[in-house]
Formats: sequence, structure tokens, C-alpha cells
Amino acid sequence: MKRRIAIITIILAMLLPLAACDSSGPTGGGIVPPAPASPSDTGTQTSPNTPADSPDPGAPAAPDEKFLIASYLQLSGSLPLPGNEAKRGLDLAIKHINANGGFNGAQVEITYYDTTGSAEEAVKIAQRIVADGVVDAVVGSVNSTEMVPTVPILNEAEIFHFGLGTSPAWMADQSMIWTFRASPNTGLAMPSNVEAVLSFGYETVAMLVANDDNSVASANLWQEAAEKKGLIITTRQVCDVNDTDFSGQIAQALATNPDCLFFALQGMNMPIGIRQTRMLYDGMIFNNESPAIEYQELAGFENCINIIFAFPYVDYQVIDDCNIPIMREYLERFQAEYGDMPVNNTAYRAWDTMMAMWEATKIAGSNDKAAMREAMHKVNIPGLGGQMDYTDGSRESYSIFNAFMTKSGKFTLLADWRAAGGYEEFLAATGRSK
Repeated sequence: MKRRIAIITIILAMLLPLAACDSSGPTGGGIVPPAPASPSDTGTQTSPNTPADSPDPGAPAAPDEKFLIASYLQLSGSLPLPGNEAKRGLDLAIKHINANGGFNGAQVEITYYDTTGSAEEAVKIAQRIVADGVVDAVVGSVNSTEMVPTVPILNEAEIFHFGLGTSPAWMADQSMIWTFRASPNTGLAMPSNVEAVLSFGYETVAMLVANDDNSVASANLWQEAAEKKGLIITTRQVCDVNDTDFSGQIAQALATNPDCLFFALQGMNMPIGIRQTRMLYDGMIFNNESPAIEYQELAGFENCINIIFAFPYVDYQVIDDCNIPIMREYLERFQAEYGDMPVNNTAYRAWDTMMAMWEATKIAGSNDKAAMREAMHKVNIPGLGGQMDYTDGSRESYSIFNAFMTKSGKFTLLADWRAAGGYEEFLAATGRSK
């Protein structure tokens, strides 16, 4: 809890319109400095080793063989928390994998590179990884803006690659056959989101969209699905990702008198948009993805009610809030390792990524990259957010999404909320007709 409070205190300062940029942080990416060795933390390293020759498909690993992974994440800069949570998820997964035989007997080791939140830095790191020719696989950024330019670089080099971002954009090119995703694709969730809107009998929607690639791509897919279903878009207001005042766009959206609002806002734009909207509007907000707990804290839990989204993951403040066995087991393992709960679903995405990669090595019976790539199309295993099924050839994991409702830092299935009379309570509390 102290860690979360410290994080929130730092980020709150960034929400002030006149907040100055921190000039004391890193100015460029690089390898994260090595941490002191721990007897209980095997297999996770911060410096690369020279690998043995790639084994023949089906050949068992030599006793001292390593499987080397490079990961480029935003670990510092303006919004480092998602990247650092992904790092904790990767480290935990690798520890578990190595304790259970590794990749066909090879111990997994990982090197982290800090992008500092810069797509340009991510490109330099990808080019360096290719030039070094050392690693067996790469795990990419949670920032989709960093994934877009790096995927072609790693694909051309035929490097087995997973990304942690959720934007539809960087997986759209089907020729990028070396890149996979275990994280959810927000675009695939948009039809489920639209169905949730229709379930209330709503006919008109105003949109508030940030101008980053992920938000725009999700919003485009949502709007396409909405218009096919006959929903009327009263306005589409655009917010600059670097702005901290969306009041003008919100006022213009509400002036169209919509039945509800749809948000496609990422990162710090999300709590800003929620907090400022709730000053003027008490109706339903449909969000393009799960609002993470730290964003709800920043927006104010009292403002984070009646927000609906379709997504595989939700965040839990305490383990007892979770009744999904596979997720509960993960949360118990995470808390035992780190002493706290994940504060961003990037920790879940990272775990799912490593589990999918591990399953591919089992199916291939080999750590050969081509054999692993082919085996990925046979992976069909339970993930933390549902079934991860790659057998359709899309290189995507999740295709089925539940709709959830937020209520003061907790999540409930929308269907359960409706069945318990939640909608009737909402109408009575707000005086709205729908």
C-alpha cells in the first residue's frame, strides 16, 4: 500500500495543468542496472549471455543452456508504472517457469531495456537487439505507440516476438508472422462494448477520443460497429494526449444531449476525462478498456461509478474480491512474491505472455524459433482473462469478452449488476429516464 500511495502521489502532481516536466530522470534508454542476486530469484538477469547454438527441433536442452529474452518497456519517464508492473509480471512468470523445468530444460533469462516512453528510443533498442544477434525471443512494450515501429524491424530479422500493448494497430499487418500477442486486442472487444450500449436501449452516443494511435484505432472500430447497429453518434470530440483540460470537449459532447458517452482514453487521459466529466454528467460512460485501479484512484473512486467496459481483465484491491480460480492463484503468488497486489493489468498481460510462449516450447518440443512460431498456432490454454486460443491463425489470444461495471474501485459483471437491480437503482439515484 505504501508503494501505491507513493506512486499515486507522484502521478497526481503530473495532473496539474502547470506541472513542470521532471528534468532529473533518464534522458535515454538502456539496460536496467543489475539488481543484487537473490537465492530465491533464479533465472532473471539484467545482462545478456552468449547463447549456445540453437538446438535441433526436438533435441533436449543441454544442462547449462539458457533461453535469452530481451524486453523493451517504459521503466522511467512520464508514465513508468504500467511498464514496471509488466516487469514484475514477467519476472514472476520466469521464476515459475524455471522452477518447473524451464523451456525444454533451458533456464530462461531476461534483459530489460528502458524506452523512457519514447517510440524513437524503442526503435533504437530494437535495432540494437537485432544487431547484437544474441537473444532467442523478445517481449515488447505495453505502449502500443512503441510497438508500431518496432514490429517490422523484429519481423524482418525473424525474431520470435510478443507485444504487451492492446491497440489493434500494430497487429493489423498479417505479414508480420513473427509477432504474437497474449494481451487483449481492444479492437476485438469493441463489438461487445456496443452490445452493452444497446442492452440499455440507448440510441445516441457522444464520443470523447484521445489522439494517440491506440485510442483512435479503438474508437474507429467502436464507431464502425455502433453505426452498423444503428446507433447515432452525436459528436466525436478529440482530446490531445498532452492536454490536461478536456472541459471544452466534454461540454460540447454533453450539448448534443446523448443517451450516454463513449470514452477512448489511454493512460493519464483516462482519469482526467473521468474526473472532469463527472463534474457535469451522472449518466453511463462506456470505456474502451478496463480502468485500472490506479487511474480510478486518481479520478476519485466516487467518480468511478457506472463506467462499463468489455475486457478480459479487471483489477483487484484484495484477493477476496476475486472468484476466478486461475486469477486468484496468480494473485496469491504475486502477493507472496512482492507483498502487494498488482496495480495495473499489465502484470496479467506479462504472465499470460510467458505462459503462451512456454506452451509453444512444449508443443514444439524445441526452443528453435521457427518451431516455436509454428507451434504458437496450436496453443489453446486457459489464461488469466479466459481462454487463450491461437488456433484461428490470427496471432491473437483473446476473442471473447465479458462486460463489466465499475463501482467505487470494484468490478462486477454487467449481467450480474443488472440482475441485482442495479439499473433501477441507477435511475432512481440520478432521476434519469434511461
